[in-house]
Amino acid sequence: MVQRIEEILGNSITEYTPNAVKFQGLSLSSLEQVLQEGYTTLDANFNAAPSVGSFIEFGQRCQSIEVTATFDGIAFNRTENPNLVIDAITVKGVKDLDLAGEFVKFVWGCDELEINSQQLYAWWD
Repeated sequence: MVQRIEEILGNSITEYTPNAVKFQGLSLSSLEQVLQEGYTTLDANFNAAPSVGSFIEFGQRCQSIEVTATFDGIAFNRTENPNLVIDAITVKGVKDLDLAGEFVKFVWGCDELEINSQQLYAWWD
């Protein structure tokens, strides 16, 4: 089971710890695949971050306007019940301030926020 989640995460894996796999830049389609294969749930979340379902919903909104959202997080590698959570989001290709406003509302309460002409980024500790 752990091997399969590692296959899905692919080259987004950045670090292994004894109990978890850290990843960055996970695509929306890969996040949806992780959900479909049962490695997370719609309501799974990490600390004060939004739920996986909320990240998917915001990612789908981005995709609908041809903007790319990627996700960072942790997959806890308990073999009996691995669980993936998201603790950061990056949005690239933003062309209007309306999406930037939606992003700020979505990530309200995050621990780190970056908004510039190249990307929108939020992270929760």
